[in-house]
Amino acid sequence: MRHGRVIGLGFALTFLSSFGQTFFISLSGPNIRDTFGLTNGAFGLIYSTATLCSGLLMIWVGGVIDRINIRLYASIALAGLAAAALSLSLAPNLVMLGLSLFALRLFGQGMSSHAGVMSTARLSSGIRGRATGVAALGFPAGEAILPGIIIALIAALGWTNAWRTAALFILVCLGLGWGLSFVLGKKEPALDGAVHASGPTETGPRWIDVLRDWRFLALVPTMIGYPAIVTAYFFHQRLIADIKGWPLELLATSITVFALVSVTVAMLTGSLVDRFGAVRLSHFYLLGLTIASVAIAGFSGPLLAPIFFGLIGLSAGATNVIIAAVLAELFGTQHLGKIRALAGAIMVVASAATPGAIGLLFDAGIGLGAIGLGFAAYLVAAAGVTFVLPNPRAST
Repeated sequence: MRHGRVIGLGFALTFLSSFGQTFFISLSGPNIRDTFGLTNGAFGLIYSTATLCSGLLMIWVGGVIDRINIRLYASIALAGLAAAALSLSLAPNLVMLGLSLFALRLFGQGMSSHAGVMSTARLSSGIRGRATGVAALGFPAGEAILPGIIIALIAALGWTNAWRTAALFILVCLGLGWGLSFVLGKKEPALDGAVHASGPTETGPRWIDVLRDWRFLALVPTMIGYPAIVTAYFFHQRLIADIKGWPLELLATSITVFALVSVTVAMLTGSLVDRFGAVRLSHFYLLGLTIASVAIAGFSGPLLAPIFFGLIGLSAGATNVIIAAVLAELFGTQHLGKIRALAGAIMVVASAATPGAIGLLFDAGIGLGAIGLGFAAYLVAAAGVTFVLPNPRAST
């Protein structure tokens, strides 16, 4: 299949980025808190700080992908992710815990997911949407497959050995990837074209120039809306389940619904991007999350759980595809890695703020209903801003 190796690389990287994502790390949260004697607030503060620092560093680290071979970039990301997983299992104190979480977020959520999306985002506009959509399937695939496995490993081996197993798995995948590249031999031109979009001496636009570009600024409200709000929901998923009276089995099933919906939507979104353009779709891709926030505020009962997570899945499946494609449509592909790195860093910083902030709101007696309606109002306003964006497809 044409571009098959590019898409396969993207899928593998987005899948393996799961080990640095909130949904995966939070499954060990109670064990980590018990081991280090942390309260929910203290652990949330450490996690938010680690996420914030990794997001800020990604502003520079993400741009490096424009200047080095993407295979090397991906290898560094996966080796670092494996080392971070092992470090977390061996952390003797709070300092090493914080550094390990920082490394998990940097190499996992940051570099691995960035490389996975970028491997396909530079393909031609006729294939870009579908290719990125397939590569982005690694995100929901990880969300569907890994939680049950890690929970079983924690029960059987303990949380530290579970993380050591994760580190070994990442290294095995890295070795298999390099082995396949040698066996297959001939390089794929599409992948080589995605590696060096700019020459080694071309640094691309300055960060300040991108931040002053009104098109980029118009995207920021929607870009930060999804990661900030979904991170809050997932980080506090156990608390939300307690408030709504959902048993853990129902919560786990609902997260599976979330992943399945994400997969379906990601596949569909890629084709829609190729047909209608990403800018046009940027007005509506957060609609599912908006409705979910209204639903969590106004309804209760066991049926709400799969509906709530399914609605979030509608936006989850579209987010990574649409953001990368919108940036490519508006700014071109020559320095796309640097621009998307800045966008990704802003999104990570936004996701760092909400676990602690929403926890403080809960502590202050602010109800889940008020928080959900506040989220919904923000998302509607953010979607409205995107209507000022120019549509490159309008003249074609």
